[in-house]
Amino acid sequence: MCVWSLSAILNIQAQRIVFEKDVVDAGATMWKRPVTAVFKFSNKGRNPLRVTDVDAGCGCLKTEWPKKALSRGENGEIRITYDAMQLGHFDRYIDVYTNANSQPARIRMQALVDTVERRALTKLFPYSIDNILLNTNNIEFTDVHAGDSSTVQIEILNNGTDVYTPSLMHLPAYITASYKPEMLARGKSGVIELTLHSDKLPDLGLNQTSIYLARYSGDKVGTNNEITVSAVLLPDLKYAEGFAKKPILNISTTELNLGKLGRKTKISGNVKLSNTGTGVLKLNKIQAFNQAITIALKKTELQPGETVKMKVTVDSRFLGMSKAEPRVLIITNDTQRAKEVVNVKFEK
Repeated sequence: MCVWSLSAILNIQAQRIVFEKDVVDAGATMWKRPVTAVFKFSNKGRNPLRVTDVDAGCGCLKTEWPKKALSRGENGEIRITYDAMQLGHFDRYIDVYTNANSQPARIRMQALVDTVERRALTKLFPYSIDNILLNTNNIEFTDVHAGDSSTVQIEILNNGTDVYTPSLMHLPAYITASYKPEMLARGKSGVIELTLHSDKLPDLGLNQTSIYLARYSGDKVGTNNEITVSAVLLPDLKYAEGFAKKPILNISTTELNLGKLGRKTKISGNVKLSNTGTGVLKLNKIQAFNQAITIALKKTELQPGETVKMKVTVDSRFLGMSKAEPRVLIITNDTQRAKEVVNVKFEK
């Protein structure tokens, strides 16, 4: 018993590295958001102390320590960074080798990768383009008149490990983009601001295109980095407000429920469009937001008191090809209802 006690005493005397805390809880972090524990230590021996190795025993940990020898009484720190790739509690021992003892000193790191914070992150940024998270991948500019400009924002977060420089590819002539900030550090968020210049829009009514978020310099375009953009350009009807004979659009429903698709390839329904005014009603544009929808009607000009059925069909073969909700856009010369949207509902 006495021999064991003397051996223990000699071992303690030989150990010249003393940690302020040998167990450090780095706290909670989000999934894929690395967290660092700092272990502060001092040289309590008479001779210079050198840390020769820090063995974490896991590729999930990155270690840093001072490479120079520390004089008597001098302080240093060892930094252990966990990559947070696994959800839940993290608890691991790390061996610290020095020139003070053939046996390593042992420290312990603890952390929590919080699933609640991960769910919150997913809720805020539900769309991902590799390691770049977005709050939306479908942009809509609505109710824009010729000559007006309109701005929308895409919120983004860098969930990767490297600094990211946002950049959009294939921007059409009628859209410009700015990036705030221009570079995003790991775990940082920012916005892409898109400005629509309506005087450069090619057509009245619905204009649709795709732009692409570059993940790195020289990136290519594809469905996995696609962001869809739609813009609705309305006619300028101010000149017609003083006309004695005015058309008035009456629509039977703006919520068309087609029922259950099931095994059917196609499912259809009708919407009645009527002119209850005194002037000729012109249906200038009737367009579908989604590629799975087709529209058919016999005429696009209605005399006062006249009605036409608009047939709306959903084709299951094209479902999933567009990010836009199934809707139909109607542009008319009714000064009070120049634009109407019919939402198309159905069960798969």
